[in-house]
Amino acid sequence: MGKRVWRTATFTALVLVTLSVIAVTGRGTTGDLPRPSVTLDQVSQAPPPSQIADIVEDVLPAIVNVRVTSFAIGVEGELQRGVGQGSGVVIDPRGVIVTNFHVVQGALEVEVKVTDGKTLTGEVIGGDQERDLAVIQVDADDLVAIELGESRLLRLGDEIIAIGFPLGLGGPTVTRGIVSAIDRTIEPEGGLRLEHILQTDAAINPGNSGGAMIDLNGHLVGINTAAAQAGSAENVGFAIPIDEALVVIATILDAPPTSRSWLGVALDDFTDAMADERDIEPGGALVTGVFPGSPAERSEIETGDVIIEVNAEEVLTAAGLIDVLRGFGAGDDVTLTIKDEGGTSELTITLEPRPATFPEL
Repeated sequence: MGKRVWRTATFTALVLVTLSVIAVTGRGTTGDLPRPSVTLDQVSQAPPPSQIADIVEDVLPAIVNVRVTSFAIGVEGELQRGVGQGSGVVIDPRGVIVTNFHVVQGALEVEVKVTDGKTLTGEVIGGDQERDLAVIQVDADDLVAIELGESRLLRLGDEIIAIGFPLGLGGPTVTRGIVSAIDRTIEPEGGLRLEHILQTDAAINPGNSGGAMIDLNGHLVGINTAAAQAGSAENVGFAIPIDEALVVIATILDAPPTSRSWLGVALDDFTDAMADERDIEPGGALVTGVFPGSPAERSEIETGDVIIEVNAEEVLTAAGLIDVLRGFGAGDDVTLTIKDEGGTSELTITLEPRPATFPEL
């Protein structure tokens, strides 16, 4: 019955619009009516005071556009270069910005554009993939930082404002809604399970990730992170509560610089089929891609090389190479034995600290 009423209402509206167009069109083409002399006057009067507009004006300088050049490992182990963007929130005037981990994952270059038009170079100083949070540092000491609220005080139905840089439109977007749920568990496509998440009906679109959820005090109460897919649901967006986020942010800021080693390659197992095709012995870790600027690139490791030993310790698979290199730290020298159609060779490489949002190798 509800569906039928909807169809009837839609049909009626279409009829009314059609008739209106016909009436206007018919009257405009008879030529019988004189054209009036029209003067169009504008009223120079600002809209009445708006609490929402006042809040947005106050907090907007703390919301930034995060632009990333990144690499990801494809389904066949190859490296894929891409560019993307999201949002971030300044939480300390000395250049500390919080965003989502998935915004900066695999980032080679990070640019942060503030609302006054200035663009700053950013560095990801740490991240937590399981909580989808990361912290960016820029060289500044005079940024406008947002005031932090307490998400535990939110109630169902409380009004909130979402601010970010969605869809690459070139500027900030503001949407308004309510807290629809307080303790959701979600599994974003291609992501991990996120728990204790806020749900809102404020529009959250691609590019809003890492942006701010604000209460009507102008305080940050959540970090926008995901939305239901178009077509499956409407007005369903999600944010990480600020109370949860601050624990992760503090851990990132307090952690010492990483000492985990990094070679800078994408890997796959070198299978029997691959060995038959290249007419060399099977076994080892096949290099399917080399990250630009990595120790591997500087040491002239190439896509297609097969690593079979580290410091004379045998490597039979990609996982085996990862396990062996876990025993070394950043700054350690390792000797890799590599095979290809021309035989075997050795390379000595100095391992470096692994970037915060890069894969283990």
